Amino acid sequence: MSLDEELKRIAAGDMSSFDALYAETKGMVYYIALSILKERSLAEDVMQTCYLKILRHADKFKAGTNAAAWIGRIAKNEALDVLRRRKREHLVDVAESEHLFPTYSVDESSHLIDLAKKVLKGGEFAVVMLVAEGYKRREIAHMLQIPLPTVTWRYNQAIKKLQHAIRD
Repeated sequence: MSLDEELKRIAAGDMSSFDALYAETKGMVYYIALSILKERSLAEDVMQTCYLKILRHADKFKAGTNAAAWIGRIAKNEALDVLRRRKREHLVDVAESEHLFPTYSVDESSHLIDLAKKVLKGGEFAVVMLVAEGYKRREIAHMLQIPLPTVTWRYNQAIKKLQHAIRD
């Protein structure tokens, strides 16, 4: 079933389509939020808010348009809202206060993701993570609202930077 159909069913009150929609879009939503916020926990919070908005506003989606881009825009806007709010808050440096923030085990890919966050700019990071999630460059261009050649350029630059960082 397509995302359009799943959104249409959710708008009609059929919540059984939500699981399929979530499974299909969770990586995209997470990596868009992570590319903006640079913190996993904040990206996860944005995911929750994003999916709540999708449930509340599924009836506002225009069938026949790009559902992934619609969902991606919601994620991007939510992440930007969080970023604006956080700029007004006083933040504690986790590295300096490590005793207050114990670390837990993370999956194997987290080291590569951490490297990518350090080495890549926000736009490059988003493109690489969305490609890793299986999205085509044309879809990414539509989701991030940037030209297709920009997606290709960012991807190529990001791969070069990652290769260089891994060699070092």
